[in-house]
Amino acid sequence: MAVKKSATGKKANSKSGAITKKKLTKSIPLKKPGPFIGAKKSKSVLKKPILAPVVKKTKVLYIDASFFFPPGNGGYTDNYQDGRYSANGMLIAPILLQVGSVMKTVTIYYKNNTAEDLTVWILKHHIDHHAYSGEVEVTYEACPPGIAAPDNFLQTVINHFDAGGKILDKYMYHIEIGTTMKTATEERLLRGIRIAYTEPA
Repeated sequence: MAVKKSATGKKANSKSGAITKKKLTKSIPLKKPGPFIGAKKSKSVLKKPILAPVVKKTKVLYIDASFFFPPGNGGYTDNYQDGRYSANGMLIAPILLQVGSVMKTVTIYYKNNTAEDLTVWILKHHIDHHAYSGEVEVTYEACPPGIAAPDNFLQTVINHFDAGGKILDKYMYHIEIGTTMKTATEERLLRGIRIAYTEPA
């Protein structure tokens, strides 16, 4: 049986001419329930932990005079607790600090009852033997003579350094002290040194 569709959207029976209603169905999407009026939106925010600032602790290294030797084949003499002196006057020792360490102070312990200063150099030179520069001065200090009860032990603090005292990579550091000596009435002796430093971060 043929069915014709009328202009009104109703079905017409071709035989009887009767018109029947078409059942229309429409799917209505469900709406999500909205927030209540006046309700606050909650957001879960992860707070970053507050890290305390890292304070580098100063460490101390003592080097006794027995670790200082004259350059070349020069001889030296230990005067017990008073210190060491050498035949040619010079005493040298390496500074064995980790790369990235920072020297804060270097204290020289000595005896000097003469009219001249005891001089101190801290030097560095590049490990590459093709480097154009030789030894580079890190610091220089003159330790003045003097007397102090009860045994004339003196000390001088050095706090000025090239590169802020930082031990640079590919450099070798050492300390030179002179001129040491001893006679029956005068003496310039090295007793030792103290290095205050911070380790690399």
